[in-house]
Amino acid sequence: MNRTKILVGALVAFALAGAAHAQAPASSLEGMIVRGQGGVVLGYVERVTYRENGTPAQVLVRPKGPPGAGPRSLAYSALRKEGGDLSAPLTQAEFNAMPAVNVAPK
Repeated sequence: MNRTKILVGALVAFALAGAAHAQAPASSLEGMIVRGQGGVVLGYVERVTYRENGTPAQVLVRPKGPPGAGPRSLAYSALRKEGGDLSAPLTQAEFNAMPAVNVAPK
């Protein structure tokens, strides 16, 4: 019985460590540059939102330019890592035409 408790405890700890590890790369997205078609800088990742299972769902991208411009919400699945940046399948005009989202402070 004691061995079973130890084994179950170790499995739970391993599962929790794996979940934390799976989420770590997405949280490291914050601050990354997001580029659009042609390599133009659209903005930078301000925040990542997660699904209940801990996987990234949306990325809030703060536009390059005036500080008052609100972030745009992009699907995490639409982004690709390219070198040290992220790439979105949007032109600058498409990104600018997207509505800004209201975000509560962290």
